[in-house]
Amino acid sequence: MIVLKERNADSRQRKAFAFKNLMLFANLRDEDVVLFADASQINNYKKGKFLYLEEEPADSFYVICSGWLKLFHTTEEGEEVNLAVLTANSITGENAIFEHGSYTSSAQIVEDAQILSVPISLLKEQLRVNNRMAFNMLTCMVQYQRLHALQQEQYFLYSAPQRVGCFLLGLCPTVEQKDGIILNLPYDKTLIASILGMKGATFSRALNILREEAGLHINGTRVTIDSIASLFKFVGSCYPHNHQLRKDFISI
Repeated sequence: MIVLKERNADSRQRKAFAFKNLMLFANLRDEDVVLFADASQINNYKKGKFLYLEEEPADSFYVICSGWLKLFHTTEEGEEVNLAVLTANSITGENAIFEHGSYTSSAQIVEDAQILSVPISLLKEQLRVNNRMAFNMLTCMVQYQRLHALQQEQYFLYSAPQRVGCFLLGLCPTVEQKDGIILNLPYDKTLIASILGMKGATFSRALNILREEAGLHINGTRVTIDSIASLFKFVGSCYPHNHQLRKDFISI
């Protein structure tokens, strides 16, 4: 019985830590975070699994602990339009509370993932009674709109290597961590390329240019960034230097 209690306490602590890494839960009281941790379930998903489908009634939102998933729309002709790829310390599905209770895109696992599922009814209730969380949600939405506008600007004004550099900066944990950051990208790099508006071959060439110009080390799906400052210098003004790098997007 004591061992079981210790395991439960450890599980609660790990889940609470996952929530605290999200902007939506920034500066909340510990008891507020624990409320979500206790209500959540952690599940392992294999590559190819659908987390949810577009227009499906939403009963949960999700926090990614590890792995990768993609968000996409399906056109009337049956074509997939990729919207985003998300990895650890990201959140998805939460905006269904503003969309008549339905998911606004589909989500599919693209690399084996560990994900927390949380009742969306709890989020809706806490947004009603918790002013700090409501403010955080508004901040997330404003930042998403800002970053979406920035992405559109990048498509027209910046080179493929700069766009890839901005994407990699967005995956970095914090702006203070300057040296030796290691990122593990999905095996299917063409997926990231499509999100960034380029062909797979263009994405590979862009990585090679970043290797030469910004000191990146690339080994398969593993990317090591020796210096955040060097990458910032290369991408220039296409990425706001004062922006907190690790972000959780409000899903499209």
